[in-house]
Amino acid sequence: MLTLAPFAIVLALAIGIALAGYVMGPRSVSVPAESVAPTPSLTTASPATTRNASPATSPTATPGSNDPLEMLRIHNELRGAVGAPALRTDERVIAAAQRHAEYLARNQVGGHEETQGQPGFTGTSVHDRLAAQGYPDAMASEVATSFSSGTDGVRSLWVLPYHRLGLMHPHAVVAGWGHAEVAGRIETVGVLVYDFGSSAPDQVRSPAPGQRVPGSWSGEESPDVLPSGAARPVGYPIMVLFANAPMVDLVSAKMTDASGTDVTSYIVPQIYERDYIAIVPSTPLAPGRYRVRLELTVAAAPVVDDWEFEAER
Repeated sequence: MLTLAPFAIVLALAIGIALAGYVMGPRSVSVPAESVAPTPSLTTASPATTRNASPATSPTATPGSNDPLEMLRIHNELRGAVGAPALRTDERVIAAAQRHAEYLARNQVGGHEETQGQPGFTGTSVHDRLAAQGYPDAMASEVATSFSSGTDGVRSLWVLPYHRLGLMHPHAVVAGWGHAEVAGRIETVGVLVYDFGSSAPDQVRSPAPGQRVPGSWSGEESPDVLPSGAARPVGYPIMVLFANAPMVDLVSAKMTDASGTDVTSYIVPQIYERDYIAIVPSTPLAPGRYRVRLELTVAAAPVVDDWEFEAER
């Protein structure tokens, strides 16, 4: 039985990320892709059919792929590296993602809504598109980007704080990925389904304790997580996300390098839900070890979260 708070939070996530989460990819003008394949036969699969993917302990560099199960494998590697449960997939969710990727590419548009009457229309919102594939009443969100391959698109989305929020969420249970290219327009779309009754760790940190991550991030995301006029590039975004949708408030944040020197950071505004805190170092991180200490209130109770991670050399 879902409580009202998780429902409200995921509804905000679905509306917020689905409507505002389209990101400009670094490759070219818009956000990721490869040559439009015809809509896969997965769209006509039995509604009961699902596929599982096992997480790996850490993300691996593999040649780019547009296969939906390979995209899910990369997604689950990224989740596994931070201790988030592995996602299963469902051919109906894959179909919803693939159809929307094709819609965006064919119509040379971005975003998460479709317009009835346009080529490839399958539903106005992600919820409508899931229902059209026989997956109704889902709490869902969507992410989209544009890269040379689908798997590169998944990796690129993971770095972005507002997009990573859904991708790493401990109560995400199903994901489907689609990829399309039409007339040079490349699109990668991920659809996530949430279940707040699912088993989940109490919290998920990214980077995880002891994890090695890139030291630098371009700082480009829509909506913008950085203050107006902030210099870019910046450091790798740091997040902690709690299960069961508690209200989380930041009391103080402190980040230090291996010598104990303070690292200045920006606080990411909570604009989609209240169960997380994210900070972004104001400059790229030099290679080495870093410590993060967050003083929080979680469901009105004081919590101190303290861990270390490493920026890649």
